[in-house]
Amino acid sequence: MKESVAALLISVVTVSGVHAADRSCTALQALTLKDTKLEATFIEPAPQWTVENDTLTRGAVAVSEPFCRVQGRIEKEIEFEVWLPAPSRWNGKHLGVGNGGYAGFINYSSLAHGLKRGYATASTDTGHKGGPMDASWALGQPQRIEDYGGRAQHLTAAATRQILKAYYTRPARYSYFMGCSNGGQQGLTAAQRYPEDYDGVVSGAPGTSFPDMSTYVMLSGRANGAAAPGRLTQQDMEFAVARMVASCDKSDGVEDALIEHPPSCKFDFASLACTGAEQGQCLSKAQVENLRGLFSPLKDATGNEIYPPPAIGAMLPASELERRGKLGADMYRYAVFQDKNWDPASFVLERDLPIARERLKALISDNVDLAPFANRNARLILYHGWDDSGPSPYNSINYYEAVRRKVGEQKTEGFFRLFMVPGMYHCRGGPGPNSFGNAGDPPVLDAQHDVLMALEQWVERGVAPERIIASNVKAARVERSRPLCPYPKVARYKGAGSIDDAENFSCVAP
Repeated sequence: MKESVAALLISVVTVSGVHAADRSCTALQALTLKDTKLEATFIEPAPQWTVENDTLTRGAVAVSEPFCRVQGRIEKEIEFEVWLPAPSRWNGKHLGVGNGGYAGFINYSSLAHGLKRGYATASTDTGHKGGPMDASWALGQPQRIEDYGGRAQHLTAAATRQILKAYYTRPARYSYFMGCSNGGQQGLTAAQRYPEDYDGVVSGAPGTSFPDMSTYVMLSGRANGAAAPGRLTQQDMEFAVARMVASCDKSDGVEDALIEHPPSCKFDFASLACTGAEQGQCLSKAQVENLRGLFSPLKDATGNEIYPPPAIGAMLPASELERRGKLGADMYRYAVFQDKNWDPASFVLERDLPIARERLKALISDNVDLAPFANRNARLILYHGWDDSGPSPYNSINYYEAVRRKVGEQKTEGFFRLFMVPGMYHCRGGPGPNSFGNAGDPPVLDAQHDVLMALEQWVERGVAPERIIASNVKAARVERSRPLCPYPKVARYKGAGSIDDAENFSCVAP
């Protein structure tokens, strides 16, 4: 009998709490924010509540716990959502999440993941509707470019802070941001332009200059277009990359089908050429030169580097080169020249890139003076996959080293860490260990294995991440783990034990 009464009391308290949260949620619609309209709905999954079409995952996103869904519009076009866990489940923190490509969508999968982890999580479409590969929204809309370039994320962060305080009757203890690709650049933009917005930022595979990167991918796509001399098929790419990996795999002392430190790999492209005596696949002279070009930096007429290349061993999918080539061309077509009929064949590097940089200043996030961010004890973790075929991993290294030169080596290490990820593609995936909280939960949820938790430990407890363990997971089983080391250190095998266990590796100078 006592157990029945206790269960009934728990049920009554739970229902009462839910009803109170429901009332507090709908009350947010009366909250007055500058140039902002709000709608708030309390969601009670039964047993799940689902968003059918998430742009990034191309699938449904399901939520199983009650939450307050706030949908807002700032000014005319900046739409955002904040998902608020019940007060009893809130971890006291605010998490902003980024987009990918040209944005134009709410990142529902990251909202749901943040909610599951207890964060009050916010996402914005950055002020337009579209998708990662769609730039048509920029035609005749300079304000949208400004919003996309960082303003929308900033205004969303400001609105979210006020919404949290109203709902929970107290402000968030800490505010974090996490994003990859364009979301990674959004994180850098926040640290550079709006250092008060976040206490910590996780920036994955960012670009620092969208005009420069887009120009590079446009020209790479053209170099391997259907009519290009020496065009490489997917089979050619796979053959070439396999030879690159075989050539440099053992340089780190372990044969594991990975290149731990691509800068140390001196690959001979000529070794891929057909000589008439080889057995098996080879490349024509024109294909070798094309491949060499695809792995070379973009330079101006005087030989100065504009944008760095992909790393040796990175898979450059033939279809992706063409697709990303269109992404770059559309930047010029819709955002730079405002002409939907603009022909990429008319492009002249020395003439057109300076125009793009001038007209798209909002899309350049290369300010290396992060002192305002560092001076408020904020922290920044940047990660980049060595096998990224999109934004160059060398670009992230160049930015990190430029910050060290500007701010000072010792001070930089006190607030900024860069982790390079061998064998990881763009943001996730690849032959190497690539699960460390960058795309969903890692196999082990702690600060040693999860990049956001590592950031939190650094911000909240002052413990800087000396290594983050990445895992290669297949069929829910960890097949290999490896430490990610703070740049410029690399993982080196200790000489004993399984090469699939991170504990048998240490972080050392390359």
